[in-house]
Order: sequence, then C-alpha cells, then structure tokens
Amino acid sequence: MFLGLLNEKEGKNFLELASIAMNVDGEVVDQERKVFSTYRFELGLEKYEIKNKEYKNIVRELKSSRTPVLRAIIIELAGMMDADEEIEKVEENWLLKLGADFDFRDSEMRKMIRWTQDFNDLLAEGYMYINK
Repeated sequence: MFLGLLNEKEGKNFLELASIAMNVDGEVVDQERKVFSTYRFELGLEKYEIKNKEYKNIVRELKSSRTPVLRAIIIELAGMMDADEEIEKVEENWLLKLGADFDFRDSEMRKMIRWTQDFNDLLAEGYMYINK
C-alpha cells in the first residue's frame, strides 16, 4: 500500500527484511506468503531473488532513507505479521527492535503497530459487509 515511496534499492532491502520478518516466530503461514508475494508485485520486483542479507546490514543501508520510507516499511511489515490476525509477542518485539534501530521512539512504534492492526480489522470488516 505504501511501498510506492521506496526506490529500487530500498525495495530490495525491504524484501530482504520482510523475508526475515516472516520467520521471526519460527512459522511462515500462508497469509504471510501471500502478502510477501503482493509486496514483490507492488515493488515491481517479482523476479528479485532473496539474498539472505544480514539484518544489521539491511538496517544500516535503510537508515539513510527518508523518515516516511522507514515508517512505510514498519507499517507494511506489521501488516504482514498481522496477516494471520495476530501479531505475536516475539513479532512485536522484533518490530520494536527494528523501530529502535531506525531511531523511532517506542511510543511511535506502538502507535504504528496499533494503527496497522486497526486498519486490517476495518478492512476485514469491510469485506465482510461486501460479501454478506
């Protein structure tokens, strides 16, 4: 949804980070795979092959990005983690660490995570009304 803010290099680093994020809780669910696939499409990087870059290197490269890009990355990753309708504690802690590594305050991170969950809930409710 917000990935249009990212340039190609940021997009590739985002996919690397999303690949790590999917595995944070030790289980990659089908919903997360589907969201990851839409990320590839939205970024125009359908053929990009994950290189398994290290977290610290990805963060280092992304830290120079504009703040709106970093916020978009956080929101999109939170959305993927909430794809199964729950952000588990280990996933939340990972997001909070990422936010700290991007120099976001904890309160701002929690607000972005909560907004993402609320948005996903509203979207699901809208689909429920439409498909009634």
